[in-house]
Amino acid sequence: MSDNLKFAEKFNDIEMFRYCEQCGRCSSACPITGVNGFNIRRLIRHVELDLIDEIAASPMPWFCATCGRCEDACPNGIKILDITRTLRSVGPEELAPDKPLCVSACPAAIDIPGYLRFIAQGKMEEACKLIIEKAPFPGILGRVCTHPCETACKRGEVNQSISICAAKRYAADKAGDLSEWMSETAPESGHKVAVIGAGPAGLSAAFYLRKKGHQVTIFEARPKAGGMMRYGIPYYRLPEEVLDKEIDLILSTGIELKPNQKLGVDYEIEQLKNDGFQAVFIAVGAQLSRRIELEGSDLADVHWGVEFLASMAEGQDVPVKDRVVVIGGGNVAVDVALTALRLGALKVTLACLESEAEMPANPWEIEQARQEGVEMLYSWGPDKIVANDGKVSGLELVRCSSVFDDRGNFCPYFDDAKTAIEADQVIIAIGQASETAFCQDFCFLDDQLSLPVEKGLIEINKETQETEMKGVFAGGDAANGPATVIEAIAAGRRAAISIDKHLGGNGKIEFGSRNAEVGKEASRNAEVGKEASRNAEVGKEVSGNDLNSEVGMRKSERKEKDENSKVGIDECGNGYDGKRESGFAELKKVEVPTLPVSERNNGFAEVELCFGDEQAKAETYRCLQCDLEICLAKENQAAKPI
Repeated sequence: MSDNLKFAEKFNDIEMFRYCEQCGRCSSACPITGVNGFNIRRLIRHVELDLIDEIAASPMPWFCATCGRCEDACPNGIKILDITRTLRSVGPEELAPDKPLCVSACPAAIDIPGYLRFIAQGKMEEACKLIIEKAPFPGILGRVCTHPCETACKRGEVNQSISICAAKRYAADKAGDLSEWMSETAPESGHKVAVIGAGPAGLSAAFYLRKKGHQVTIFEARPKAGGMMRYGIPYYRLPEEVLDKEIDLILSTGIELKPNQKLGVDYEIEQLKNDGFQAVFIAVGAQLSRRIELEGSDLADVHWGVEFLASMAEGQDVPVKDRVVVIGGGNVAVDVALTALRLGALKVTLACLESEAEMPANPWEIEQARQEGVEMLYSWGPDKIVANDGKVSGLELVRCSSVFDDRGNFCPYFDDAKTAIEADQVIIAIGQASETAFCQDFCFLDDQLSLPVEKGLIEINKETQETEMKGVFAGGDAANGPATVIEAIAAGRRAAISIDKHLGGNGKIEFGSRNAEVGKEASRNAEVGKEASRNAEVGKEVSGNDLNSEVGMRKSERKEKDENSKVGIDECGNGYDGKRESGFAELKKVEVPTLPVSERNNGFAEVELCFGDEQAKAETYRCLQCDLEICLAKENQAAKPI
């Protein structure tokens, strides 16, 4: 059967095309007109001319954001979204995305639309459970995740992306006790696994292995668990009580933590195997500062970024001088600069090789640094630290004209321009490194054994994360290089799957007590979302189209046909039909509340604050529910006429 006939059978309101005035208001209103060559009028015109085979076989129907702005603009109430969805359902199945853009962008593949739906319904425990299935730190990630999902979010094409990270934090802060649910595990397997390192990768691997019924022991070199989450992220970004709460929940599942146990000093890998551990996961992180040779770096008032932050977390007395210069352009450098301000520095300057656009630090962190008074020196590299009577007195800098070569490789080039700034203290934060000396020097009792290391990283099978030593796995920063918390968590979960298979399991991490379909119920046409979007001061509906009042009568005349032309009702998401409230596309992003700048330098109070209830509901209501749109198309594809 041709796509034309399939379309005619599925789309039962062909008559609506006689109402079209060819005015073009739909394409003028569409926020993505021109993106990937998309034009909603072109799509409709193909249908009018019976060129359905051509348009349905193209990716154009999938470029549509289904925001409904075109329908708001149409003076005759034509159901344009139903046309788009029907074209998707009659087109080739391979054009349908496997998952929403936000989920594809998430290193841990968290079901983002699912937990946003739960939040809009007021089901915080269910939202957190859905997050924990892929990442066991909802509260931590809600504060420190770099949220690549928001960059990919389809809603960003309409106006502004969803505040996904802030919504996750809200759910974690508001959820009730999850300890009983967290403690549910598979029957004991009889297998023992050793995890080396209690950072995000190690803790995640331990948690998911415990869910599979394995006995897990974590060996941690420091006094407390958390890795760089504890010793590298300042409290104004991640409060200690949030960290402790989520780590304690993981350990309460029956995982044993052995602190102050350093590999190569207190034990070797061979000893672990002799003690009955059938698998070992090395997740030691990147807890050292990357060093450079710089004249004056051995002076007393010169510090290294990672160690500076770790000393703060350990409660050590960290003296800070009046004029501090931080060298580096990444997130650690920004954290160091803002920490120095909070410790009493009168002036903090950050000097980096990169231009502002090239800085590896997150843009929102750079903006925060500027707001709080950090002076930024872009495109300058350190030449030497100047001393006077054995004390730091300044820093000489040389202009960096380019940071990367034509292939995008790090290859800084300096010209002849120089400058100097006064300083009492210099903190160097140019990157992180893993302590991998143990791999060859003292990891094994037998001198003939070693783990291959390439460019400071443990060599692994990228698919399984197993090293050349059978039963020894590695992941996170130690194997992949310095990365984000969410990337480390994803690496830990992948390692848990591989280790479970190595031990004879199926590698499937299941959370049987949660109903997987409950997140799709009610599809948020429930009053909770609509009411929030109307009442929340920060999320009020804006029509954005003066045509609505003028054409309301003609639209109401088509109400009966509207009811008959719904696509996919009761086929996906227990009633999801994709209807958009008038003005849905115009709903503005809810800004995340923050601590006033004037109150930040008085201590380490958290800067980014939690959504209020109405704010959270209003923001999550803005979600386009791309997962249900994909589901809707696939359900209808499965029901194609033959």
